[in-house]
Amino acid sequence: MMIRILGIVTIAALSACTPAPGTERLSAGGSVDIASAGTQLSLQRAQGGIIRPLSHSPALQAAAQLHADDLNRSGALGHQGSDGALLNDRLRRAGYAACAAVENVAAGTSDIRATIAQWMASADHRANILNPQVTQFGFAESGTVRVLVMARPC
Repeated sequence: MMIRILGIVTIAALSACTPAPGTERLSAGGSVDIASAGTQLSLQRAQGGIIRPLSHSPALQAAAQLHADDLNRSGALGHQGSDGALLNDRLRRAGYAACAAVENVAAGTSDIRATIAQWMASADHRANILNPQVTQFGFAESGTVRVLVMARPC
């Protein structure tokens, strides 16, 4: 009888740890903690006077991941893919109609915080992160390449 009670308590305790729908930790291939990226971006934006946090977009995540994978494979670092695609091309392929879109790329940084710190130290990358026109993001990594895509849907 005691074993059954413990079993029930264990099941109840485990079910209590299940995240509520919509609050699950999202990741890109297990390599990027999306919640951490969102927190770091929102912190920088709040310090820049933009209070509304960015929301995560699966379509932007897909576009960022494809570009990160492509850059990692090719050994290049830039905003043009190996097939010549630019950000708007990648967004269309992901099914995202953007009225505003920006992208940051980096390679060789140790983690999300270091990557965002590097971008914040660059005027153009900082302007992208603090762009008040964007409302959603995707943040991906492949090897040592990290890609941030931020946009606002039309």
